[in-house]
Amino acid sequence: MPKQKSTGFNPKKEVSVMAWIENDGGSLLLVRQAAGQKPWTLPGGKVKRNQSLERALKREVREETGLSVRASEYLQMYDRPKRGAITILFRVLVQRQIDRMHFPAAEIADLGFFDRLPANATPSAKFFWKSKDLPSLRPAWPKFGLRRKKPKKSDGR
Repeated sequence: MPKQKSTGFNPKKEVSVMAWIENDGGSLLLVRQAAGQKPWTLPGGKVKRNQSLERALKREVREETGLSVRASEYLQMYDRPKRGAITILFRVLVQRQIDRMHFPAAEIADLGFFDRLPANATPSAKFFWKSKDLPSLRPAWPKFGLRRKKPKKSDGR
């Protein structure tokens, strides 16, 4: 039997999940990887075989930050066809407050909340950061009770 030609099509992709975690001031939680060029990125990582996206997200965030979270909503997807990878971004809610976040020294070198993306950031962090002003990534605040009232002008009496 003759050997069939390969079409080069490989339907498998590596799937990763990332967490969008903001503090009360709107700053975003980033972690700095300990390997290679030590880039900054959003907490997250690869989904294991037969693992749900939410379970992978919870596991990765707990491993990298010590936080216990749950996914609250899907935000966006970053497809990198040349790398055979796809990353799915979720807004997460912190379920358990802890006094101090921690991270494993072997995988994560540092973490913190940022108002600006550090220059040394991963492609996925850059992609999601550029998209952060899209309506889908803005917090869905209720329309009532959150607007600051303008002070009334005094008429000098």
